[in-house]
Amino acid sequence: MKILLIKPPQNPNLTKNTLYEPLELEYLAASLRGLTVRILDMRIDRNLHRNLLNFKPDLVGISAYTCDYNTSVQILKEIRLLDKSIITVVGGHHATFMPDDFVLPWVDGIFLGYADTTFPQYINAVGNPDKLREIPNIGIVNNNSVYFTKRDLTPPDLNSLPIPDRSLTYEYRNKYHDSVRNRLSLLMTSRGCAFRCNFCACWKLMDGKYAVRTPESIIDELKSLPEEIEAVYFSDDNTFNNIERIWKLSALIKKNGIKKKMQMYARVDTIIRNQALFEDLAGAGLQFLTVGIESFRNSDLDFYKKKTTVEMNNQAIRFLKKINIYILAHIIVRPEYSKEDFRQLLSYVYENNLFRPGFPVLTPLPGTELYQNTRDTFTMTNFDFFDFVHSILPTRLDPKDFYRQLTNLYVKSYAISRLIRHRFNRLLSLNKERYFTDNTDGVTIRKLLIVYLYSVVTYFKLRYFSPGVSHHSYHQK
Repeated sequence: MKILLIKPPQNPNLTKNTLYEPLELEYLAASLRGLTVRILDMRIDRNLHRNLLNFKPDLVGISAYTCDYNTSVQILKEIRLLDKSIITVVGGHHATFMPDDFVLPWVDGIFLGYADTTFPQYINAVGNPDKLREIPNIGIVNNNSVYFTKRDLTPPDLNSLPIPDRSLTYEYRNKYHDSVRNRLSLLMTSRGCAFRCNFCACWKLMDGKYAVRTPESIIDELKSLPEEIEAVYFSDDNTFNNIERIWKLSALIKKNGIKKKMQMYARVDTIIRNQALFEDLAGAGLQFLTVGIESFRNSDLDFYKKKTTVEMNNQAIRFLKKINIYILAHIIVRPEYSKEDFRQLLSYVYENNLFRPGFPVLTPLPGTELYQNTRDTFTMTNFDFFDFVHSILPTRLDPKDFYRQLTNLYVKSYAISRLIRHRFNRLLSLNKERYFTDNTDGVTIRKLLIVYLYSVVTYFKLRYFSPGVSHHSYHQK
């Protein structure tokens, strides 16, 4: 049996200067031993028909986030039009939380949640309806109706999963990079989250349960990465839920002489409580830390159910600056923000010397508490725009003013003049309280030029976008 796994093209409304490997597809491919499998990353190679005609797959699977929904549906439809004998299945975030959206004439199967074990079972049961119905967490589509099998939210044994098959994305390897063009790989070390933020659905994937890999299995995968990989991004929802595990991992990284720049995600309360651990990790290669700052005021943090405070944010920022870990700060922009709110947010970024902030717009993704509480107020329902850049909820400001303020955050945060002014003030020791650090999160003038270019392009996309239904074709692109 020949299987083609597809990563859909990047949403045309987005302007992103990162491109991560399709780790979820590399895991699925590794689970299909003895079969002929290919991965088509349509963010890079958009010629769907050529790949279908050359490979002639028996089954095609596609993974879709909510902002990929329209594109994925169009791809599945074109596959069915080209060859009715090809079995088509879909999985990912949107399929998990809104599976009925894929009950379509050109879809045969829907996967809910992680499919590491259910996908191989599905492949082995193709053509046998009784066996298909025994597989948990899938939807079997037939004649515009669907049969959902039993739900099983038992945490997976992550140590039993094979190492992702990165050989299938070798031809794309040089295209995968972070925002400043480090060539990087993703690494999964845990799944699930113990927290209950209202804007996040990650914890619901396993009904609040948590699963981890052993430090030894993580080391094995780190050793298997190609030499040219410069950075490793731990793509977990909460890497630090088990602190003892990470202490052991840090020791093993140093013991095995692994020399990679590492990027992880951490909550500020975790950072504050475990400062010695983060100092140790810095010695093991941790260079970038994505931190969910989320807001500059406590009322927002309470609304998000974040269980942190602004004071905790500030304390974590100063500590990380001190030990020279670069902060990739996430700060959510609420649709209700006024011009004064935007001004205060930018002031917070300046005062805390955050040089690589991200400003996702509060987005009610399917599966979140936020989605359930706000769905009746949506101003847009086209899934193309559920992208953390456009506001699905009504904005307090006129939309043009809102997006002008949003892009202004990026333009001013990543201004070259800001970096020069900071270093000038540090050199002359002016205002030591405000310019309290030499750590500018690894930004350079060259890197700022890259980000600034993307900010300008994003500005024009936001200013002139029309929230209509997108139509795509991948016949000869």
